[in-house]
Amino acid sequence: MQGKQGNGEVQRGLQPVVELRSEGASYLYSVRAPRSKGVIPPSSYSHTGFASVADCLRDIARALGGNFTRIYVRLEGHCVGERDIAELRKAPDIVAAELQALCRAVIAEQQKQQQQQEQSEATTPRC
Repeated sequence: MQGKQGNGEVQRGLQPVVELRSEGASYLYSVRAPRSKGVIPPSSYSHTGFASVADCLRDIARALGGNFTRIYVRLEGHCVGERDIAELRKAPDIVAAELQALCRAVIAEQQKQQQQQEQSEATTPRC
């Protein structure tokens, strides 16, 4: 949860958001500051052309590991939690599998809720 400013001082409370997503047959990631007062800031960095989510995580650990200890992670537009940079460095394949499983679970839950809403609307009498 710490980031370093240019002058070497540690800035407390800054934890970047890393957005991972597929782009054709490859993956990309972008980095942005956390949401502030409801406003989503633009990405400050992005990198494309990775063969897998694990490859993205390796690069993220390399790129951010000197400045941050934790990141928020979004995969395919879904929030899938927070991760320690050390995890990304030590076990990117395991972390990638866990993030992808979480993303599938989030998508399944959203689909379930949407189906329930549609069923509820279908059985509600219309006047």
